[in-house]
Amino acid sequence: MSYLRLAGLFIVILSAPRTWGQENATTAADPQAAVGIYECIYTDEAIVIDGKDDEAAWKKARPVGDFTISWAKGSKRKPPTATRAKLLWGKDYLYFFAQMEDSDLYATVKEHDGMTWHNDVFEMFLKPVADNPGYYEFQVSPANTRLDIFFPRRAAGGYDRFKSDGKFDFQSAVVLDGTLNDWRDTDRGWNVEGKISWKDFDRTGGGPKANDIWKFGLFRYDYSIAFEGPAQSTNAPLRSGSFHTHEEYAPIRFVK
Repeated sequence: MSYLRLAGLFIVILSAPRTWGQENATTAADPQAAVGIYECIYTDEAIVIDGKDDEAAWKKARPVGDFTISWAKGSKRKPPTATRAKLLWGKDYLYFFAQMEDSDLYATVKEHDGMTWHNDVFEMFLKPVADNPGYYEFQVSPANTRLDIFFPRRAAGGYDRFKSDGKFDFQSAVVLDGTLNDWRDTDRGWNVEGKISWKDFDRTGGGPKANDIWKFGLFRYDYSIAFEGPAQSTNAPLRSGSFHTHEEYAPIRFVK
């Protein structure tokens, strides 16, 4: 996420993680054509944020669809590394977990709300209300560096304008299967688990009720010496490489 992307020049920009085969990416000409509603399952279970999806509640979570390069065509839609993710919601928090293949773990930004998109990073965008222009962006890197921002309106100013506007109750933990910032070896991947308080969404009306539908997008940057980077992928059916195109995020229903 950069100022240029936000300002209108939208550039294209656990236990140890397991290894899996790449999924076959859809080749639909229009990525919006087959959009379904993702269901986020409610849990009363206390989730320990430790980078592992070992609670019973995670086994009931619905997997998010394949991550693809949705704005590309044909075989170019398939990213070089796979991502699997899932979400849960509870009374006080939204929970997320992602498992990512990564042969070159890279994260040097240590500052909270720093430019984490210049590192490997997992990103989550949430657009709670259709008739309210506000939306949220959350990021976590393999160094467990976090970024959290509320944008009252897209292209209303740059990242620097909003990055320190209010604190978030946003917690995360990562588990690495490899060596961070050593490009000479071959890594296997990383996991991230986190939770975000529903109080952080008061700026757009608060957290959801059962059967509410929000829009969301999960995104990934993967930098590697193995390919020209950054490799970007998402579960959202975007028609372009702008991660701020919230009109094209996937719908998510909160099921209780």
